[in-house]
Amino acid sequence: MRREIYRLVCETPGVYFFELSSALTAPHGTVNWHLRKLEEASLINSMKFGGKRVYYSRNLRSKDVEKAFVVLKHITARKVFAFILNNENCHQTQIAKSLGIHHDTVRHHTLRMEQANLVESFKNGRKTCYKLGEIGIKLQEESLNTISNTYIAALMDILEENCLHPEIEEMSKDHLTIRIECPGSTDASFTISLDQWSFGDEDEIDSTMQEREVIKEET
Repeated sequence: MRREIYRLVCETPGVYFFELSSALTAPHGTVNWHLRKLEEASLINSMKFGGKRVYYSRNLRSKDVEKAFVVLKHITARKVFAFILNNENCHQTQIAKSLGIHHDTVRHHTLRMEQANLVESFKNGRKTCYKLGEIGIKLQEESLNTISNTYIAALMDILEENCLHPEIEEMSKDHLTIRIECPGSTDASFTISLDQWSFGDEDEIDSTMQEREVIKEET
């Protein structure tokens, strides 16, 4: 269970508690316990963003990358980001008119994108304009879904510290398979693959209700 949770956290940027519990069809208490153990072992980190507790693998991705994927779970946010990507230096009114949405909606999503360094805003006269930020550029270049040597070294060190005697079986820029010893049981292998990242559509109302359930469980 713990290996599966860790794999999901690695492979799913911006994943939060309810998504993990739903994917595993496991009780909230069980998932929460394993997440705490993974954090204690320095394998994952967590943060609160957008009203959600987001989990991510240490050394594999940064807080800003996780924030970016939380923001882009929303369909409208993705449309706004795509418009900025294809129309650099566009302004709020232009985005709102082209997408048929209110300018306050544009402002809401672009503010969250700025918090995640997806976009940057600047003034052109009286107009607020946008261009890609650091994370937005990396997302465009598809340079985020890679497994670095730094991450592999850190992961191997943690596993060795816990006397699991890890051994790399397969490795590429977006794929990693490690075999570990399981005391009293058969050795186990687990694979992390970052080549299938996608944005899951999120319904605002259902999301709010789900998050309330998570808060109750965590409390």
